[in-house]
Amino acid sequence: MALERKAGISAKPAAVLTPEEEVTLRRVAFGQSDVRAMRAQDLTRLRNLRLIQDGKDGPCLTVSGRQRFDELPKAMLMDRGPRDLISATTKVFKTS
Repeated sequence: MALERKAGISAKPAAVLTPEEEVTLRRVAFGQSDVRAMRAQDLTRLRNLRLIQDGKDGPCLTVSGRQRFDELPKAMLMDRGPRDLISATTKVFKTS
């Protein structure tokens, strides 16, 4: 019976992020940007959505932030496929 109740409960839909907030989430995930270089309003909203939290070395992703980051579209060359531009271009044209 408890399983039936859990199955009927739907997950809370994810808040829509602006393109700028997505960039900030990526920058936090990669940990390569200084906090001063990131948009303060994006950091505030991502904290309010509980996608990031403050760590000793700056903002870091929460578990839900990592899940959200993993759902973001990835750049073409980041898909563990070809590592050079010619191979990636050839791959794109072969699938078209």
